[in-house]
Amino acid sequence: MAQILVLTESSEADGEVIYSENVASIHLEGHAGAQLVERLRWAVRDAQVAEHRAMLRPATTGDAERPTAA
Repeated sequence: MAQILVLTESSEADGEVIYSENVASIHLEGHAGAQLVERLRWAVRDAQVAEHRAMLRPATTGDAERPTAA
């Protein structure tokens, strides 16, 4: 059976799996297809949010490690 995966993009290692679903061609038809596309849309949005948070982490960590001026 075919599988749909939504992964976060990562330059350091494999991305984080946000969504995984086994599908057959029957799942792409009619109402079931519309529901699948909706789940896929949510997963892509969640992956984008996770990637954005991952980009902010190094910037936030870098500021916290700076010494304060005396």
